[in-house]
Amino acid sequence: MTKLSIEDLAAELIRKIEAGDIGNEQGKMPSERELLAIYPVSRYTLRQALNKLSKMGWIYQMQGRGSYIRFQNNQKPAIEQGDLGFNEDLTRGEKNIRTVKASKRLVKVSEALFLPSQKQFAKDQHFIEVQRFRTLDDKPYLIERSYYIPEIVGEISETMMEGSMFQALAEEKQLTVAFIDKFIQSKPLSQEQAAFFHLEEGMPALIVRDDSYLRNGELLAFSMIHYDYRMATLYMHKKLFV
Repeated sequence: MTKLSIEDLAAELIRKIEAGDIGNEQGKMPSERELLAIYPVSRYTLRQALNKLSKMGWIYQMQGRGSYIRFQNNQKPAIEQGDLGFNEDLTRGEKNIRTVKASKRLVKVSEALFLPSQKQFAKDQHFIEVQRFRTLDDKPYLIERSYYIPEIVGEISETMMEGSMFQALAEEKQLTVAFIDKFIQSKPLSQEQAAFFHLEEGMPALIVRDDSYLRNGELLAFSMIHYDYRMATLYMHKKLFV
């Protein structure tokens, strides 16, 4: 069998991913040893091809645990790699984002209003649902609804909900978010949401759905955030690979 180049191997793996012919139910790719037994390539070529797929957004790699496929509703990655953020990322640490109303409750998976894009749960799974209304410079800015995995985060205090949840989890529970998948869309505001933003019901809102993962690849939380479109600033830092 003719040896494959890095580009050829990457293309073959993408074809397998698109067809659903590779990876287990959790999206875990075969190990290096298993892939080397299938494809006539060197270990260097395999690692370079996997690295290329990671940069292109097809997979993500976890040290010591292997490579995992990014399941995103069977859609191809739109960009190679980048960092996406909003005003609170740009102003982090300046304390101008404030929580004015917050609530939490334990809910069943069937009660969740949405679910993450890459993970399935057992029917008896529970989440800690956190809803927060937050201002930017004392003006209504965002409404957040998040679901945290209780087996990972444990108890969420009232104090934690007042500021940055991720900062509190890192400082109090040593849980550090390693990467976040974000999905952007627009939907009309409900009556409650419109009242907070001082807008009319049915007007558009910028919505970000995100799934947050720890360094070991475990899902920590998944969220839906409604922004006041008049105040939200979206920026993209994109890395280009040649």
